Amino acid sequence: MANGYSDDDLLEFLGHASQRGLMPAATAQSLAVAARNVFGILSDAERTDLRQLDLDAVIKRFNNKRAKDFNPSSLKEYGRRVHRAVQLFRQWREDPANFSPKTRATAAARRKDRSAKAELNFPVAVEPGLLQESGAPGGRGYRSAFPIRPGTVVTLDNIPNDLTADEAERLALFVKMLAVE
Repeated sequence: MANGYSDDDLLEFLGHASQRGLMPAATAQSLAVAARNVFGILSDAERTDLRQLDLDAVIKRFNNKRAKDFNPSSLKEYGRRVHRAVQLFRQWREDPANFSPKTRATAAARRKDRSAKAELNFPVAVEPGLLQESGAPGGRGYRSAFPIRPGTVVTLDNIPNDLTADEAERLALFVKMLAVE
């Protein structure tokens, strides 16, 4: 029986928060990437209830296991983002009607950002289902969208949750090969 506090529930919350404008799409995406990576080291049983986890111990395990894949500042940032993601998720679960995360942007910066996006005609909302599971092997993949120019969004599907830097580099080279010059 689902308790509503699994890692999948956290990722679903981040997608919802992004879609509904509760937080910037880029923020939700960066929190989701960190959560997927850090929680990727957990067993299936550990993933079922995030409330039972010692986040500092999980982050330390992640740092020890994946130290060769990231530089020290990235490891620290992943730890910070996972703490933030879980904190926001728990706040939302406890009182969704009054959920309002704090952001650093000022009102003037938000107005400027909105007008710039409107001029470029970039999609402001994240594609529905952006952070939901997809058909990757093991059912643990995700979908991500990236606006490349006004009116054009590229969607990547079946991205493995444990995508390595080498695999990402190979994917980037493949996409570069597709460019028409």
